[in-house]
Amino acid sequence: MTQRKSVVASFVAILVIAGLGYATWHFVNEKSAQSCRACARPVHSHMKTVAILDGQRANYCCPACALSEHQQSGKQVQVVELTDYLSNTTLKPESSFLVRNSDVNPCLQHRPAVGEDSQPLESKFDRCSPSVLAFQDRKSAVAFAGEHGGQVVKFSDFATQYQR
Repeated sequence: MTQRKSVVASFVAILVIAGLGYATWHFVNEKSAQSCRACARPVHSHMKTVAILDGQRANYCCPACALSEHQQSGKQVQVVELTDYLSNTTLKPESSFLVRNSDVNPCLQHRPAVGEDSQPLESKFDRCSPSVLAFQDRKSAVAFAGEHGGQVVKFSDFATQYQR
């Protein structure tokens, strides 16, 4: 009888450990899906960019973060999905347009970093600025830029700047 209790206790312990392992794995995966791989800011659903890096899909908060990964790591980055800013639908990068440097930048809606003296630090570089928003067609991008400023550019032309 004691041996049977020992087997049952071992089995229960293994199930508990497996459950905790799965919960931890799920939490880490969910957290990484919600955070930009490059800047660790939240990935806004209407700006989500997906790229392949080292053979793995990675989520980014915007096209600039995804493409700057190539410049900083030297690794090949292939953007495979963009999200239309207005409709929140998935777009193919090769047929998308971007508005760069508009007055809309959801990535900058965060608390500024502060120094030891509790004063805001001056930012010299922010990979999410100027903003880069994706649109399904040129007409939508031009209309948005007319209202919010910025330059309209084809995604492929924008991506070429980062491949250098």
